Amino acid sequence: MRTLHTARLTLRPIRAEDTAALTELFADPEVSRFHPAGFPSDDLHRADRIRPDQVAALVRRRLDYRGPVNTGDWVFVLDGHVVGIGHARISTEFGGGVVEVGWCVAREHWESGLAEEAARAIVGYGHHTLGAAAVFALVHDGDARGRAFAEQLGFIDVGAGEHYGATHRVMVCLASPGGVHHVELWVADLVDAEASLGWLLTELGWREYQRWPRGVSWRHGASYVVVEDSPERRGDVHDRMTPGLNHLALHIRTRAELDRLTAVAPEHGWRIMFADKHPYAGGPEHYATYLENDAGFEVELVAGDHVV
Repeated sequence: MRTLHTARLTLRPIRAEDTAALTELFADPEVSRFHPAGFPSDDLHRADRIRPDQVAALVRRRLDYRGPVNTGDWVFVLDGHVVGIGHARISTEFGGGVVEVGWCVAREHWESGLAEEAARAIVGYGHHTLGAAAVFALVHDGDARGRAFAEQLGFIDVGAGEHYGATHRVMVCLASPGGVHHVELWVADLVDAEASLGWLLTELGWREYQRWPRGVSWRHGASYVVVEDSPERRGDVHDRMTPGLNHLALHIRTRAELDRLTAVAPEHGWRIMFADKHPYAGGPEHYATYLENDAGFEVELVAGDHVV
């Protein structure tokens, strides 16, 4: 997990020594009343206070989490004191690698804006660091305040369901536009570019978007890539080592899919770069394939099993 910073808070990965502070946090019945998922117990709704052993079990579960890299749980630290807890992790309630987020702040800091600082940092992390087009949050059906807060953050209520042993509202927050609109590549041979780049983009789920006599584009979500043999083009050789485009890096959903495409890419005009370091040429936690086609264009395919 990465450490995050807001104007007033530090969100750092949870540690075993946070147990005492979190026990104090959840001892407040107003904080813990809507958290049956964190404290599975037959007598939860009859108890006035959460037991310390229940909080210790929660911390152990958080420490034992073994999801994809960069997912997990934080505590919120203000002036050296733990004042909350939050997470961005792969949901056990939904299939398909759904990123679930959540947050909880001590009652003395309600209405201070700290919860919003932490929640916006977590949602942004889900969208921009984890690459999730949508993040989900579950709000207890009886928690009207929590639901209003999620809506303030931009979450949409898409219905109710039984999750973690209780009825929850399923809230979804979509990534807002603001990424890359399109990339335009000028090529000397449009046919060859379609045979290599077009094949690769199509395999990655991009779909043909536009076509004209000297160009074609492929779209994925809100972004598209243009390949054009423009009449204004000067020169016939692409050199990625000169100022300009060095390479195009694209998401690929899973490592298995990356391995499959890597194996067949040479049949479609690509060669594998940095083969002696593959698939960790970009670092020990960066599972990727680097490809170059006959025209000298480089494409980096980055696998992330958590990307949705």
